[in-house]
Amino acid sequence: MPETLTLDQAYRAAFFMTDVYVGMESRPDEGLVLFHQYLQSDPARWEDWKEAVRKALQPNAPVDPLRENLIRE
Repeated sequence: MPETLTLDQAYRAAFFMTDVYVGMESRPDEGLVLFHQYLQSDPARWEDWKEAVRKALQPNAPVDPLRENLIRE
């Protein structure tokens, strides 16, 4: 696995992760289904994605999902 991804690759990864979750749940959350549809069809999604990446790259972002959910110290 590479240590870094392009914006396109990261977007695909987010899409496929959502796709897998929606596909494996017998009754996926409606909001997640709508988000999945948005990732496929809304023309604004690419600009929204780039804004999300900019936020993720900020050193003092108010929320760090890795620290809060994955990193166990």
